Amino acid sequence: MSQKADRAASTSAVPSAKPQMAPSPRRRQSGSNGAEESRHRGALLRRLLAMGDWAALLGTLCAVTATTSTTDVATLFWAVLFSPAWILVIKLHGLYDNDHRRIRHSTLDELPSLVSASALGTLGLDGLLALSPVGPLSPTSAIALGIGTLFGSFVLRGTLRFLWHRLTGVAIGIAIGPATIVDMVARRISTHPEARLALVGYLSTGDDASAELPRLGTPAEISRVAREQKIERVVVTEQEMSEHDAEQLIEECKAEGLALTFLPQHYGLLGPGIELNRLAELPVLDFRFSDPSRSTVALKRTMDLIASGFLLVLLSPLLLATSLLIFADSGSPVFFRQRRAGKDGKPFTMLKFRTMVADAEERLGELVDLAKLKEPAFKIHDDPRVTRAGRFLRRASIDELPQLINVLRGDMSLVGPRPEEESVVALYDERQRARLAIKPGLTGPMQVYGRSDLTFEERLAIERDYLDNLSIAGDLAILMRTPRAVIRGEGAH
Repeated sequence: MSQKADRAASTSAVPSAKPQMAPSPRRRQSGSNGAEESRHRGALLRRLLAMGDWAALLGTLCAVTATTSTTDVATLFWAVLFSPAWILVIKLHGLYDNDHRRIRHSTLDELPSLVSASALGTLGLDGLLALSPVGPLSPTSAIALGIGTLFGSFVLRGTLRFLWHRLTGVAIGIAIGPATIVDMVARRISTHPEARLALVGYLSTGDDASAELPRLGTPAEISRVAREQKIERVVVTEQEMSEHDAEQLIEECKAEGLALTFLPQHYGLLGPGIELNRLAELPVLDFRFSDPSRSTVALKRTMDLIASGFLLVLLSPLLLATSLLIFADSGSPVFFRQRRAGKDGKPFTMLKFRTMVADAEERLGELVDLAKLKEPAFKIHDDPRVTRAGRFLRRASIDELPQLINVLRGDMSLVGPRPEEESVVALYDERQRARLAIKPGLTGPMQVYGRSDLTFEERLAIERDYLDNLSIAGDLAILMRTPRAVIRGEGAH
């Protein structure tokens, strides 16, 4: 039985009336300076990360020494003696300097650089050992050292940052610009909790009573406001700022020790498929317009086949238990099948666990009028058609697991834009149909950056970013972020 109502309910979004602000900033002691405290914390975090990298190296060296006959205590001694060279390699990759500089930074962002640093660090350490009395490592030991330190550094860095953020809370920031754009930026920050930033107000030459954030003054008062509010970062959203005013603002932020982030004037055109370059003294932006290479598509499909097959076998007990739960709660059918738009709009039958009552399709008209939608997406909060078991399955995203079969068949991919039903896709304009350029995904940028709390335009923006910069590394990053998004359950209905 076709049940359209069980639909893209887990994939579509409606605009929220108000942007959700970031978590409350931590309390500071009276008289403390936000910028000075931020610099002190940044230096301490860098030392902790270096200690974590060193611990990962020492732990791996001890493990290699204990498990291989070609590595002895003498080799361990010389490797520890040369270990500062390993930290130097990581430093040269810039892996200790990004937490304070960037408005959003996570350990996953560092993974490509960590891979490179581990490989070069292993070669460098092995070269130094070749100059020592013990000689170089065996090929097996060198490979084990590189893989072990990569894994250890990644885990320890992630753990240290998690604990650090728990202990220190979020940074305090202020925005400069018109209220409408400030509110948009505040909402984007709230859907990216890894930014660790709470905007406490904005500066503008004009006042807007409808603004979500309080107006604290004009841009000329940045120094005063920064001291009073203990500001650490300034986010500039002003689109009409002159070059002279921008230079003056930069100088004031330098003088106050504030981190500074500028929203580009044409931010709607700037996706990650852009490279900042230089032509003599002129900064230029190079746009890359090309489809994914055949090798990328082939690797993506290979990853889909291996991972979906493995997960179907591994999760078979959970799939069986879920089927029994649905049958006991609301009877059959256990599965729900629906026609969705796939790559280039080609329809396919998508599978899900049924989470709604049997007559959900007939009752849809009571809740939504597709002809009156302002945009081609909708989401029904507290949908009365959802069953008791269905609420839990949606919250935990277990209802989506049968789509692993779609991935195995080739209708879907592990990562991509979420599939939408045909009746909604029929409302797309040409710009919106761009999200159909690749296979839809079991998970995707929407799932890790806000889920159903995103507006449709926000969905389009992050999906365009994904399409413009499609890569295997990007897919792996989204897959690794998905469990956290599922556990947090934010935006899942």
